[in-house]
Amino acid sequence: MKLTIKKSVIYLLGLAMLGICVTLIQKTNLGMSSWDAFYRNLYEGIPLEYKYLNPIIALILIPIAYLIQKKRWSLWMLFPLVISFYIGVIIDLLLLVIPSVVGAGLFWNILYLVLAMIICAIGLNFVVFCQYPLPALDELCYGIGAALKSTYGKGKLIGEILALVLAIISGVIFSHYEQYFFIGPTTIIFALGIGKMIDVFKKPVFKLLEVFDAN
Repeated sequence: MKLTIKKSVIYLLGLAMLGICVTLIQKTNLGMSSWDAFYRNLYEGIPLEYKYLNPIIALILIPIAYLIQKKRWSLWMLFPLVISFYIGVIIDLLLLVIPSVVGAGLFWNILYLVLAMIICAIGLNFVVFCQYPLPALDELCYGIGAALKSTYGKGKLIGEILALVLAIISGVIFSHYEQYFFIGPTTIIFALGIGKMIDVFKKPVFKLLEVFDAN
């Protein structure tokens, strides 16, 4: 892993995009992605702000991700905690400024969802390009893909299905029945589509970033 100013800028932008994605989805009435639904159930049920909730979940997921990949444990394992805090701060701030489209009609809700998926796929490819530590849940998904000798996108699909189960369990624990555990059309669309979208955007995004990083 080689630290450079340009890659650090790309990395921070990519992580910020993940925060934008979560916020856009929360501002719709279409439900949430599997991981975000799981986090939202905890966020509403405990309650705990994202800047604290994200690092706590990261502390659980990172050791699992390292075990799956048979990676050597090091102090870099703790870096996703910092990443999670950063993304959590971005989400908390954007929730205050990005307008809700819950009552704005289906077109605007779908537009937010499509933008969220595109931004998420591009952001994750930004992060992977830098070869810096991944956010905890993405490190887990990347590990799943590597363990299956498949792509990051396939690992993301499996990770989303796992998160759907966790969202249902946490929703039952906190009795979020009226909110349907924050699960909706987005949950299925995101779970089935985000992995493929990551793989589709990988080549053009990497080409663009290689040019930027070389100049």
